[in-house]
Amino acid sequence: MRILVAIVHHWNPNGSGLHASLRPNPEPRKQGLQQQLMAFQRLGPLQGILNIAKMSVQPANEDLGHVIDVKVITDGQHSVLDQLDEPFQGLFEEVVTHPEDGMHLGFEAQTYLASKLDKKYDLYCYMEDDLVIHDPMFFHKISWFNHELGDEVLLLPHRMEFSPLPNRVQKFYIDGPVPENDLRSLIPNPSKSLVIGMASGEVLYESPLNPHAGCFFLSHSQLQYWTEQPSWQDGDISYVSPLESAATLGLTKIFKLYKPAFVNAAWLELQHWGVSFLSLIPHKPEGVSSQSSDESQND
Repeated sequence: MRILVAIVHHWNPNGSGLHASLRPNPEPRKQGLQQQLMAFQRLGPLQGILNIAKMSVQPANEDLGHVIDVKVITDGQHSVLDQLDEPFQGLFEEVVTHPEDGMHLGFEAQTYLASKLDKKYDLYCYMEDDLVIHDPMFFHKISWFNHELGDEVLLLPHRMEFSPLPNRVQKFYIDGPVPENDLRSLIPNPSKSLVIGMASGEVLYESPLNPHAGCFFLSHSQLQYWTEQPSWQDGDISYVSPLESAATLGLTKIFKLYKPAFVNAAWLELQHWGVSFLSLIPHKPEGVSSQSSDESQND
């Protein structure tokens, strides 16, 4: 597939500290973005097999690799792009925009994706700058789901964090259920659960108990349809903050949203780089410490 990715990237060392992008240390922003860029490389066509008999490299996974155009959306001033290690410098194109402030960059990314509808990419992808795809079938799964269910239905992944050391929880899904009243303000009429059979077994999909994912992946026709609706770029920032609103709120107004049920959450997942949420788990046996829904979205 031909895929266009718009990465929302911002780092302001003098920020409030509420989000990771507003904290003094640039290293988490740098490492998260580099790992994200590396993941796109692994999903591309540069895959090979060692032919031991001929001592040569032959192509591999020709039917699975994608052509991925990566654009990093910035305000031209607040970023870590000049601090990236040299091998990563040529893996993207910076697109400088002029948002109201850094928290509104997501809407600039939406606008950029829409400006490329004439290029007819297979998928148009919006991603925050710390999300890492490990599943080689990730984009194929989304395309398959779109084909099976149609344009009015949108599948979102689960974000998770890996523990770097042996821990009580090795993989931590960070977008758990939000308070019912908050959820119903976003999704007043949840869609019915779906069970779809595959060669590997059945997969259960549910109307999400938390619609936030920090990303979305739209077909050409889905993005085209969204841009034609009155709610497109309507300026609504009522969901947590402008950052979360850009990633989530507009989707809830247009599409029937689904995520894999938590019983098979790994079917479509990506890594939230770092341990911002894993660090909330105490070393005592009481369980995960409580935190408000607003705080749970902040990284």
